[in-house]
Amino acid sequence: MMTKRTPLRWGALALAVAALAGCATTENALKDANTLMQEREADKLLPVTNLSPYALALGRFGRMLDIYKEGDPVIYMQTRSILDATNLSSPLVGAEIPGDITEMVRTAVNRIGARVVYVPYHPDYLVSQAQLGAKFGVTMPDFLITGALTEFDRAIAGAGRVNSAGIEFGGGNGKVTMGGDTKRTAIYSALALDLNLVSFSTQQMVPQVQASNVVKVLNFSSEDNASLGFYGDAFGFKLEGKYLQGRHSAIRTLVDLSVLELVGKATNTPYWRCIPNGTPDPVVVENMRAAYTSLSPELKLGLIQVTLRKYGEPVQVTQQLDDPTRQALERVYTQRFASLGTVDVMTWQGFEPLFFGVPMAWETAQAPAVSGGSTAPNAAPAHKKAGT
Repeated sequence: MMTKRTPLRWGALALAVAALAGCATTENALKDANTLMQEREADKLLPVTNLSPYALALGRFGRMLDIYKEGDPVIYMQTRSILDATNLSSPLVGAEIPGDITEMVRTAVNRIGARVVYVPYHPDYLVSQAQLGAKFGVTMPDFLITGALTEFDRAIAGAGRVNSAGIEFGGGNGKVTMGGDTKRTAIYSALALDLNLVSFSTQQMVPQVQASNVVKVLNFSSEDNASLGFYGDAFGFKLEGKYLQGRHSAIRTLVDLSVLELVGKATNTPYWRCIPNGTPDPVVVENMRAAYTSLSPELKLGLIQVTLRKYGEPVQVTQQLDDPTRQALERVYTQRFASLGTVDVMTWQGFEPLFFGVPMAWETAQAPAVSGGSTAPNAAPAHKKAGT
């Protein structure tokens, strides 16, 4: 009798433990589901503005152009079709990424503001409207943006961890086994976008004015298992979770950053100051160095006076080193660049911090950082002189 009751007791215990585990698991799952539903109900699934982390930087860049390019003509931009060059947008392979991101590029350009205007190209629509008697003015673009999604590498890096534990006791018909394991896996994929700038009038690429950026996409999964077995039968439960970053959102981030870099280089402005912890672009620094050193002393003084006015100094553009200009230079360099000591503002080393340190409204620091990147090799000559 005792030997028959022992397995029954073990069986009852196992059933109770399994039932409790199952109830706890179901209860937790329902709780998580209810919490998620409450969050969705609170939001009512209202539409939100589709902004990437660099969308605000494009708006800042537009305000930067208002300061650096005051009085300069508007730049007109147009794009060719920006497509997927990896072929992974084909339905035959699951359409993993979008096949055409031209509209994303247009949206990014249009975020900058009134000094960079996008010129649409829809000839079929214009011809149809012209046949109905409509008349249009034609705006020719200054630049064309070309490019493509050039890379999509799955699983370029990954890491995983598995922890397992088990216990077994009893024997024969009273044998009981218990076990559990946890599994965590993280896999990174990479998406890359290349954009280039073409001069519309010459149909030539602007040397060294391009953007080639890559973003990593995380695929994280977790798995928890537990089991209880007796009499050759088993009970258990399994919990799984998965977190996958959106590839389309990652591509929009790439587009916004790449357009910012492309137009920043085209206008020779310190666009990196629009990005938190941005670093100076050696192409822009070298372009400005080459442009400044090629100026005559009178033009250098005129550019210095124009730049001082951006600091709020009431100087006149006389192209002469007069007393108001000397006093303004002393005030600005003493307040903002005192650590540089005595500098010759007629040299690029002396003028560089003045040009790249023009105050911006969104910056909280008292003294903007000096770019310190004027030794970049292999740079193209400036195709536009900022601030002149």
